Amino acid sequence: MQSPVFERLFERIDVTKYPAKRLIVIPLSILVIAVFIIALTQVLVGSPVRLGTDFVGGTVVKVQTTETIEQLEVTFADFPVASIRDTGAAHEKSIEFGQMSETEKDALIAKLEQDYGSESEFGSFELRDISPLFAKELQRQAVNAIIIAFILMAIVVFIVFRTLVPPFAVIIAAFSNIVVAVACMNVIGLELSLGTVAALLMLIGYSVDSNILLTTNLLRKKGDVDEKIRSTMKTGVTMTFTTLSAVVALFLVSSTIHYLSAYFAPIPILRDLSLVLLFGLVMDLLNTWLLNAGILRWYIERKESRKFGKRSVGAKAPVKKSAKRGEKRKDKSSTV
Repeated sequence: MQSPVFERLFERIDVTKYPAKRLIVIPLSILVIAVFIIALTQVLVGSPVRLGTDFVGGTVVKVQTTETIEQLEVTFADFPVASIRDTGAAHEKSIEFGQMSETEKDALIAKLEQDYGSESEFGSFELRDISPLFAKELQRQAVNAIIIAFILMAIVVFIVFRTLVPPFAVIIAAFSNIVVAVACMNVIGLELSLGTVAALLMLIGYSVDSNILLTTNLLRKKGDVDEKIRSTMKTGVTMTFTTLSAVVALFLVSSTIHYLSAYFAPIPILRDLSLVLLFGLVMDLLNTWLLNAGILRWYIERKESRKFGKRSVGAKAPVKKSAKRGEKRKDKSSTV
């Protein structure tokens, strides 16, 4: 049983009140804007999304210090600093540098030993160098993982439904979720890292989950199309909002836990992962219940209209035959 609050909410967001074409236009317009943002990023940056150190190479340094991020930016102003973050450990910061020459790297090591070496307050630092060749290989593997996961998802969907339009709608919705999430990453300046790649892979699963639910109920259950959409929407939106609640909680904890105590620090990888999931799940609501529902409603109505037309034409023939037979029987009886 749904609560009265949910009933009133679903009454207000009843998508069956609007024509299918009008529903489809909204998510497709957002998809076009997202593609434009990605294309603009490609022109300005040289890649569809800003790449983190994991995918372009560079140097990652972890230092024990009480300095703030702003103070560290001033300290390393002479070096190509890409980002500075809290690692989660007490008084530990992670500083990512872009690619440097050997001279710059030697100067960086000398400065680290002087300011954060054995004679400093904490007396420790850690330096990790990521080779550009290794980063390129990691980048290739990440892209291949997303492409392979998407292709396998498409194959499974086509095998399940064995038609063209419904699986195509599911694939378009999943594709749109990923594209919009990447565009939002570009807007807020979030870099592609191992954590955000994992979030994009998770989005494929979340997208298919809600869209398969809608497609299965519309194609394999009997009843009025609009009523099936409303019934499925109650279940699907509840599922998505449950996931969104968990993702919002993950984002709040990972990004604000350091305010509770000095022993805690933000968890960047979880914060970035939850942000990408938030972008994708919000767009999944639009793609599932506007784009996919609109396409499926148009497909089912068109399919039923064709079937109805064929039945109506075929239904006249048996009537004529029976009428003729009846006339022949009357003629025979009259002759007798």
